[in-house]
Amino acid sequence: MQVSSDYNIDADFTALHSYDWLPSPEIKSGDPEIHYGSLTEARVKRLVEEQLERKGYVRDAGQPDFLVAYHVAVEDKVSVTYINELYGYGPGWGAGYRHNIRHYGYPGTEAVVSEYQQGTLLLDVVKADNKQLIWRGTATDEVYPELGQEAREKRLREAVQKILAQFPPPAE
Repeated sequence: MQVSSDYNIDADFTALHSYDWLPSPEIKSGDPEIHYGSLTEARVKRLVEEQLERKGYVRDAGQPDFLVAYHVAVEDKVSVTYINELYGYGPGWGAGYRHNIRHYGYPGTEAVVSEYQQGTLLLDVVKADNKQLIWRGTATDEVYPELGQEAREKRLREAVQKILAQFPPPAE
Protein backbone atom coordinates (compact mmCIF):
# COMPACT_ATOMS: atom_id res chain seq x y z
CA MET A 1 0.00 0.00 0.00
CA GLN A 2 1.42 3.36 -1.01
CA VAL A 3 0.46 6.20 1.33
CA SER A 4 1.25 9.88 0.95
CA SER A 5 0.07 13.27 2.11
CA ASP A 6 0.50 16.92 1.26
CA TYR A 7 -0.52 20.08 3.05
CA ASN A 8 -0.58 23.86 3.02
CA ILE A 9 2.48 25.00 4.98
CA ASP A 10 0.70 28.22 5.96
CA ALA A 11 -2.24 26.44 7.62
CA ASP A 12 -2.44 26.49 11.43
CA PHE A 13 -3.21 22.90 12.33
CA THR A 14 -2.99 23.63 16.08
CA ALA A 15 -6.23 25.63 15.76
CA LEU A 16 -8.17 22.57 14.59
CA HIS A 17 -10.29 20.88 17.25
CA SER A 18 -13.64 19.97 15.68
CA TYR A 19 -14.77 18.64 12.30
CA ASP A 20 -17.77 17.69 10.19
CA TRP A 21 -18.24 16.01 6.81
CA LEU A 22 -18.55 17.63 3.40
CA PRO A 23 -21.31 16.10 1.26
CA SER A 24 -20.19 13.54 -1.32
CA PRO A 25 -19.49 15.19 -4.69
CA GLU A 26 -21.43 14.49 -7.86
CA ILE A 27 -19.79 11.96 -10.14
CA LYS A 28 -18.77 13.44 -13.50
CA SER A 29 -18.80 11.31 -16.63
CA GLY A 30 -15.31 10.43 -17.77
CA ASP A 31 -14.02 10.11 -14.20
CA PRO A 32 -12.44 6.83 -13.17
CA GLU A 33 -14.91 4.43 -11.67
CA ILE A 34 -15.80 6.09 -8.36
CA HIS A 35 -17.53 4.24 -5.57
CA TYR A 36 -19.84 6.17 -3.25
CA GLY A 37 -22.24 3.40 -2.30
CA SER A 38 -23.97 3.71 1.04
CA LEU A 39 -22.03 0.74 2.46
CA THR A 40 -18.68 2.20 1.44
CA GLU A 41 -19.67 5.62 2.73
CA ALA A 42 -20.73 4.23 6.11
CA ARG A 43 -17.49 2.24 6.47
CA VAL A 44 -15.19 5.08 5.48
CA LYS A 45 -16.92 7.61 7.70
CA ARG A 46 -16.97 5.29 10.70
CA LEU A 47 -13.27 4.43 10.33
CA VAL A 48 -12.23 8.06 9.80
CA GLU A 49 -14.29 9.19 12.79
CA GLU A 50 -12.66 6.51 14.97
CA GLN A 51 -9.18 7.72 14.00
CA LEU A 52 -10.00 11.42 14.42
CA GLU A 53 -11.53 10.72 17.84
CA ARG A 54 -8.32 8.92 18.90
CA LYS A 55 -6.43 12.05 17.93
CA GLY A 56 -8.69 14.21 20.11
CA TYR A 57 -10.92 15.75 17.44
CA VAL A 58 -14.65 16.12 18.11
CA ARG A 59 -17.41 16.00 15.52
CA ASP A 60 -19.42 19.24 15.57
CA ALA A 61 -22.01 19.84 12.85
CA GLY A 62 -22.70 23.36 14.15
CA GLN A 63 -19.32 25.11 14.19
CA PRO A 64 -16.56 22.80 12.93
CA ASP A 65 -12.99 24.05 12.48
CA PHE A 66 -12.48 21.79 9.48
CA LEU A 67 -14.45 19.64 7.06
CA VAL A 68 -13.51 16.17 5.86
CA ALA A 69 -14.24 14.70 2.44
CA TYR A 70 -13.35 11.32 1.02
CA HIS A 71 -13.08 9.93 -2.49
CA VAL A 72 -12.72 6.29 -3.53
CA ALA A 73 -11.66 5.56 -7.10
CA VAL A 74 -10.94 2.28 -8.87
CA GLU A 75 -9.02 2.15 -12.14
CA ASP A 76 -8.19 -0.72 -14.46
CA LYS A 77 -4.43 -1.12 -14.83
CA VAL A 78 -2.09 -3.24 -16.93
CA SER A 79 1.29 -4.51 -15.78
CA VAL A 80 3.90 -5.68 -18.28
CA THR A 81 7.00 -7.55 -17.09
CA TYR A 82 9.77 -8.56 -19.47
CA ILE A 83 11.66 -11.72 -18.64
CA ASN A 84 15.08 -12.35 -20.14
CA GLU A 85 15.18 -15.89 -21.54
CA LEU A 86 18.85 -16.24 -20.55
CA TYR A 87 18.11 -15.74 -16.83
CA GLY A 88 20.60 -12.90 -16.59
CA TYR A 89 23.43 -14.44 -18.63
CA GLY A 90 24.58 -12.14 -21.37
CA PRO A 91 25.36 -12.82 -25.02
CA GLY A 92 28.03 -15.38 -25.68
CA TRP A 93 26.34 -18.43 -24.23
CA GLY A 94 24.92 -18.82 -27.71
CA ALA A 95 22.80 -21.46 -29.34
CA GLY A 96 24.66 -24.25 -27.58
CA TYR A 97 23.16 -23.09 -24.29
CA ARG A 98 19.57 -22.55 -25.44
CA HIS A 99 18.34 -23.97 -28.72
CA ASN A 100 15.60 -21.39 -29.23
CA ILE A 101 17.93 -18.36 -29.14
CA ARG A 102 18.01 -16.59 -32.47
CA HIS A 103 20.40 -14.00 -33.88
CA TYR A 104 23.66 -15.56 -32.81
CA GLY A 105 23.16 -15.72 -29.07
CA TYR A 106 21.50 -12.40 -28.27
CA PRO A 107 18.95 -12.83 -25.51
CA GLY A 108 15.25 -12.96 -26.22
CA THR A 109 12.57 -11.69 -23.89
CA GLU A 110 9.13 -12.82 -22.94
CA ALA A 111 6.43 -10.33 -21.97
CA VAL A 112 4.08 -11.25 -19.15
CA VAL A 113 0.96 -9.07 -19.17
CA SER A 114 -1.47 -8.93 -16.25
CA GLU A 115 -4.56 -6.84 -15.73
CA TYR A 116 -5.64 -5.66 -12.30
CA GLN A 117 -7.62 -2.96 -10.54
CA GLN A 118 -5.99 -0.23 -8.50
CA GLY A 119 -7.97 1.52 -5.81
CA THR A 120 -7.27 4.90 -4.24
CA LEU A 121 -8.73 6.28 -1.03
CA LEU A 122 -8.30 10.02 -0.76
CA LEU A 123 -9.07 12.07 2.37
CA ASP A 124 -9.29 15.86 2.19
CA VAL A 125 -9.27 18.32 5.08
CA VAL A 126 -10.80 21.70 4.25
CA LYS A 127 -10.96 24.81 6.45
CA ALA A 128 -14.61 25.28 7.40
CA ASP A 129 -14.60 29.08 7.22
CA ASN A 130 -13.17 29.54 3.71
CA LYS A 131 -13.47 26.03 2.17
CA GLN A 132 -9.76 25.97 1.32
CA LEU A 133 -8.02 22.60 1.06
CA ILE A 134 -5.29 22.45 3.73
CA TRP A 135 -4.38 18.74 3.80
CA ARG A 136 -4.76 15.70 1.55
CA GLY A 137 -3.85 12.09 2.26
CA THR A 138 -4.01 9.14 -0.12
CA ALA A 139 -3.61 5.38 0.00
CA THR A 140 -3.29 3.36 -3.20
CA ASP A 141 -3.19 -0.40 -3.56
CA GLU A 142 -4.37 -3.28 -5.70
CA VAL A 143 -8.08 -4.11 -5.32
CA TYR A 144 -9.14 -7.69 -4.70
CA PRO A 145 -12.89 -7.86 -5.52
CA GLU A 146 -13.15 -11.48 -4.36
CA LEU A 147 -12.32 -10.60 -0.72
CA GLY A 148 -14.99 -11.15 1.87
CA GLN A 149 -16.52 -8.37 3.94
CA GLU A 150 -14.17 -8.88 6.91
CA ALA A 151 -11.05 -8.74 4.73
CA ARG A 152 -12.31 -5.63 2.88
CA GLU A 153 -12.98 -3.94 6.22
CA LYS A 154 -9.46 -4.82 7.43
CA ARG A 155 -7.82 -3.35 4.30
CA LEU A 156 -9.93 -0.20 4.50
CA ARG A 157 -9.10 0.19 8.21
CA GLU A 158 -5.40 -0.16 7.42
CA ALA A 159 -5.64 2.47 4.68
CA VAL A 160 -7.45 4.98 6.92
CA GLN A 161 -4.99 4.41 9.79
CA LYS A 162 -1.97 4.88 7.55
CA ILE A 163 -3.38 8.01 5.93
CA LEU A 164 -4.40 9.67 9.19
CA ALA A 165 -1.11 8.75 10.86
CA GLN A 166 0.19 11.68 8.77
CA PHE A 167 -2.48 14.10 10.06
CA PRO A 168 -1.91 16.67 11.35
CA PRO A 169 1.47 17.23 9.75
CA PRO A 170 4.40 17.86 12.10
CA ALA A 171 4.88 21.45 13.24
CA GLU A 172 7.72 23.12 11.39
